[in-house]
Amino acid sequence: MVSHLFFKLANEKDSELEACEYLDTFAKKCGFASETIDEMRLAFIEGLINAKEHAPKDIPDGSKRDIHVALSYADDMIQIQIRDFGKGFDPTVVEKPDIRKKLKSAHKRGWGLMLMEKLMDGAEITSFPPSGTLIQLVKKRVSAETAAEVDTLREHKRVERLKYILGSFIDLSSFLCQSKNLQAGLRSMLRILLGTMGVSRGAIYTFENDNESLECFVDIKLRANARLPQVKISSKTFEKFALKDDGEVTELVRSEISAFKENFKEGEIEHIYVLRTDNQHQGLLVLGARFRKEDEETLDKELLTTISRNISSAINTFRLMQNLRDANESLDRRINELDAVREASQTISSELEIENLPFTVEGIFRSIMGIQKFSMCIFDPTENRFNICPNSRGLPSTLDLWSSPVSQYVVEKMAPVFVADTKCEERFNFMRSKSYATNSFIVIPIIVQDEVLGLVNLTDKEEDKLTDRDFELAQLLCSQLGIAIKNANLYKRGITDGMTRLYTNHYFKVRLSQEISRLRRVKSPLSVIMACVDNLEGLLQRHGAAFKDAVMVKVGSAVKRVIRFNDLPCRYEGDKFAIILPDTANEGSHIAAGKIVETIRSLSVRHLDQEEKVTVSLAIVEFKLTMNIGQFIETAERLLVLAQKQGGDRIVDESTTA
Repeated sequence: MVSHLFFKLANEKDSELEACEYLDTFAKKCGFASETIDEMRLAFIEGLINAKEHAPKDIPDGSKRDIHVALSYADDMIQIQIRDFGKGFDPTVVEKPDIRKKLKSAHKRGWGLMLMEKLMDGAEITSFPPSGTLIQLVKKRVSAETAAEVDTLREHKRVERLKYILGSFIDLSSFLCQSKNLQAGLRSMLRILLGTMGVSRGAIYTFENDNESLECFVDIKLRANARLPQVKISSKTFEKFALKDDGEVTELVRSEISAFKENFKEGEIEHIYVLRTDNQHQGLLVLGARFRKEDEETLDKELLTTISRNISSAINTFRLMQNLRDANESLDRRINELDAVREASQTISSELEIENLPFTVEGIFRSIMGIQKFSMCIFDPTENRFNICPNSRGLPSTLDLWSSPVSQYVVEKMAPVFVADTKCEERFNFMRSKSYATNSFIVIPIIVQDEVLGLVNLTDKEEDKLTDRDFELAQLLCSQLGIAIKNANLYKRGITDGMTRLYTNHYFKVRLSQEISRLRRVKSPLSVIMACVDNLEGLLQRHGAAFKDAVMVKVGSAVKRVIRFNDLPCRYEGDKFAIILPDTANEGSHIAAGKIVETIRSLSVRHLDQEEKVTVSLAIVEFKLTMNIGQFIETAERLLVLAQKQGGDRIVDESTTA
């Protein structure tokens, strides 16, 4: 007979059940009774769980992560040594639990140590901080007892086992109420059940009501995840299982679900219990064969019925708690969203500069919804068109409704559009949508008093597709935009020239001063284009003041159409124009000026029966840090005079010589 056995146990889930098989075989060969072996097994499992909990897990040396186990037999005694190499702990500070206190207390520790002391004839724990812990357990082999003594021993064993299971399940039920990991809790419950019952393997299947299926949620050595991860079962069939008072449905499952019979060999599954609470179907508890068939007792069936109900209650409690957590998280999200919307509304409402409004709104959508691609267009009544605000998407400056069927639809119907997946809706699978990373987009009209003032386009949400909740939130945010645009337009009317619809000379000087201050702060370039119509006095003498006004309106409209959204066109001192170009150096200003000259050359101004071609002279100045606002404007005026002296219809800058 082998009197010594040594092995290393990997610190992996459920490895203690494999170790129990070694203990069972060793103790049986040493002549220990099955009741005594059951007691040793319970204490052994607790010792191993304790060692695994304290053993190091994140070190490269695998031997330090393993648990060392030694079994020896001498003088009618088995000695068990369990050694880990973790940080160690002080067993003297662990409180001895009391079952009555335990039911009322949040303190859930100490059951394992108490169990080892009660079930074994000797239990000693030695800690070697920081080099681990040694657990030594001793069990004596007793001589054959009388029938009465055997019955007493069995009853004692049953009571200890029930106390252990009750205490452990209280721990785990508390864990499930506080944790989001149902699988970890159920695995621990199943592991305790297998260990205490002396069962080799098992699994828990959960019932998914939505798709009417059983899914293997926990699998310990049964390989159910590999062989039968999911099986379809109707609610009606599950109702049949629920009718069984004792909960055991082994034969019923085999007859109703052929997949169980086909995937598991004869003898692999001993018992199947239905998991249910009131009218809720929770799943199935599947148990394999015992280590020793002769150990099965009649009362075990009642025990398994009780345990299956406890597991069912644990699953139900977890799901109720999870629903409560989800509801609380959803409520928190809604509160946070409403707070964000309130702050966003205040920010949007306070923005009176319509040129800055798109940047403000884009920042809000990016921070609140995680939108990566944003564009916005605003209706210009003077030009009867939608101007696309500055963006990083390479979009044109104006929105052509005929080439954008989605925008056309939104404007005509005055209704928002949300497409969750362009691949599933062929009418929205247009060319630009192919560049959308998430294949989803939202277009919302900005409406005030049955008038479409603008459009907002959102796509490419950060790390996810747009959802119905995003659609609702976007509409809520956009509802504030209509008021903001109205306010900005009203403000703009107070700072724009009534005839040309360009900004006034006063506003030109105010904004130029602001842009110079910003330039000094952020070190970005700033330029001004000053312009005038060539030979305007001659046109006045030939055709009168009405024709002159028509020229000013036509030129002002052309300038607005050519420049960018955030450029500021102004009517400067009577018959001159001035354009502020933020973040633009001399090269960019020449491009803008060139577009203005070419556009106006192609114009014909008609008033009544009179028609004339017109040209303009332009002067470009880039701001220098040595300048003040007066010097900046004076330089532009001087260069404009130079352009007119040179014959007009040209562009001059500081590099031009007289």
